[in-house]
Amino acid sequence: MLGGESSPNDVGAYLCFHLKLRASHLLVAPYSEYQEFLYQTISKHLEMGWNYQQSADWLNDNGYTTLRGKRFGNAHTHSIVKKKKMRESRITKFYESELTDFQLRFVDKTILNEDP
Repeated sequence: MLGGESSPNDVGAYLCFHLKLRASHLLVAPYSEYQEFLYQTISKHLEMGWNYQQSADWLNDNGYTTLRGKRFGNAHTHSIVKKKKMRESRITKFYESELTDFQLRFVDKTILNEDP
């Protein structure tokens, strides 16, 4: 009905928007039991007043190795604690969802349904 009257059924209304969701905990590989053991052991040593080198020496003296089979050093023990704290911070971070770009669009269906 070109140029004629249109009924309310001839117009479609659409609400358009963008939704942004972030979830930081979904793509995190779990710690192995050995990794957790190393972190807990080093943390316990730090609580007792030991430094990272003393903790590394204790691990080496008791036959423990890094995940790649190497001897522990000061940097290794420090890195284990640092990375675990960074990991926990990233996993527990909460992101607010965002709704943006709200638009209400109307489509005249008479143009779409018109016969040639």
